Amino acid sequence: MAGKPPELKNVHFVKYRQKDGRLRWYVYAWRGGPKIMDGAGERKPPLTSEAISEFYKAHEDRHAPPAETFAALVVAYLQSPEFTGLADASRREYRRWTDRAVEQFGSASLRLFSDPRMRGEVMKWRDQWAYSPRQSKYAIQVLSRVLAWGLQRGMVATNPASHVPSLYKADRSDVIWTPEEIEAVAGEMHPHVSRAFRLAALTGLARGDLVGLRWDEVGRDCIERRRNKTKVSQIVPIFDETRAILSECPKTAVTVITNQWGKPFTARGFSMAVERARDKAGVAEGKRLHDLRGTFATLLMSRGFEDREIDEIMGWQTGKSSRIRRSYISRRSVVVAAIERFRAKQGG
Repeated sequence: MAGKPPELKNVHFVKYRQKDGRLRWYVYAWRGGPKIMDGAGERKPPLTSEAISEFYKAHEDRHAPPAETFAALVVAYLQSPEFTGLADASRREYRRWTDRAVEQFGSASLRLFSDPRMRGEVMKWRDQWAYSPRQSKYAIQVLSRVLAWGLQRGMVATNPASHVPSLYKADRSDVIWTPEEIEAVAGEMHPHVSRAFRLAALTGLARGDLVGLRWDEVGRDCIERRRNKTKVSQIVPIFDETRAILSECPKTAVTVITNQWGKPFTARGFSMAVERARDKAGVAEGKRLHDLRGTFATLLMSRGFEDREIDEIMGWQTGKSSRIRRSYISRRSVVVAAIERFRAKQGG
């Protein structure tokens, strides 16, 4: 929203010869703008620190959105700790969507958001991204977050973006990578990508947390890291297989995961490498790097961890592991029953 501060140019100096012969200077932020200082002398006076501050303030006020508008609300939200405390990636996405919201609603008076018809306008705005339900969901999420922030501070009376139905209905809790798929995809990767991919399957760390994992966060028995997204500490057990892969990782950087040049991975670069290897292997169609989190949850289940413990390890809301367990066990039961029927026929 706010750009870089204006340069100290176009400052307007006006000189006036007084009756006593002395020269007087009046300095303005721009021609026709507010006065920021005055002075006397035959030469143009240098700007004082107070005048420079007044110059920047005048330009900031000049470009500030009108008060009591949605654009002004967004500016206030972007300066709040609720926004500045978000992870870097989240801030970038929020800025992108707040800019889009301002394009649509920026000049609207905040009083209009109390009009019941505004909810229909919000849904029309959401529907611009009907071709991409995930984007439409994010659009409403950000708009609702900004309005909720304004509601808590008495800047708006209602939040018409609250509880707007989402077009994005996907539930990937039962999308699990099989061990065979992991092996096949890892086999199409360069060693440094393969190590990162296997660690993702054995730690359940989100993409940004995995590529940002530091060696000082790896202990003897567990990994302890503050999640990028929620800032909540996550403690992940280290199994023998995990420790074996960690021992293969060269310590050429502060981070555990590095590229072929020994430099830290980027989150997007890691995802693209996984997608290329998956497509080349011709397996796990439609499965994503993020689905390895659910896959790791099933590994924890197979090793005797309880649902509440898994929710705690993964940083999930209570109950998510139970849903995955029901789906996972249900699928295993079908396969086991089919194998038993086959063996019975063979024996008969």
